Amino acid sequence: MIILAVMLRNRLFRAFPIFFGYSIFQVLQQGILFILDRDRAISAHQYWFVYWLFSLTSISLRFGILWEVFSNIFKDYPGLKRLNRVVFRRAIVVLLLLATTVAARTPEDGTLHIYSRIHVVDLSVDVMQSGLWLLLIAFSAYFRLSLRSFPSGIAFGLGIFSTVDLATEAMRTWTGFVAGYVFDVVTMATYHCCVLVWLVYLMGSDTTTLPGELPEHNLAEWNAELQRLLLQ
Repeated sequence: MIILAVMLRNRLFRAFPIFFGYSIFQVLQQGILFILDRDRAISAHQYWFVYWLFSLTSISLRFGILWEVFSNIFKDYPGLKRLNRVVFRRAIVVLLLLATTVAARTPEDGTLHIYSRIHVVDLSVDVMQSGLWLLLIAFSAYFRLSLRSFPSGIAFGLGIFSTVDLATEAMRTWTGFVAGYVFDVVTMATYHCCVLVWLVYLMGSDTTTLPGELPEHNLAEWNAELQRLLLQ
């Protein structure tokens, strides 16, 4: 809620509408799930069915956030932005195949089927999102982009969460329901840390996406050459 307030004050919701929508969704989702969890009239199956629907929406928004970060970082360079769009789409295809393989080989954990499948979906999505995060880090490192910008902070927080969640879901699905509560606590604690990362970047970082000085391999020249090739 603090993140939403700061984004409204700084009008950042215009530059990052998907992340802003995701923050609103998270507040509403946790409030509704808390109420359902405390309502004795709601069965476990009904609760997990609602949780499943919320998870699918959250997953879609997280993919949208990664795309938004990719687009925002290279927004001043149309040629590089087009290149990133191609790379992003192909990376999704490769990672989707990898995630499908992981999901197909993941066993049931002995709990409710819908509960078990939720963790399989989370595991598969984490494979894809961690891969996209590493791709973004590689692009930023190669082009020597600033890591102090708010888009970098969004990617950093989401990447940490996806990577830790990937590790915990992998251990959960392959070891069964043993110490499942511990995995939940680790995941929730990590997510709270990521929210703090977003807040720190939002409060103290430069909201621009590019450094003041261009790297040795000039981005403007890269952009001009890519646009020339794309227009041929």
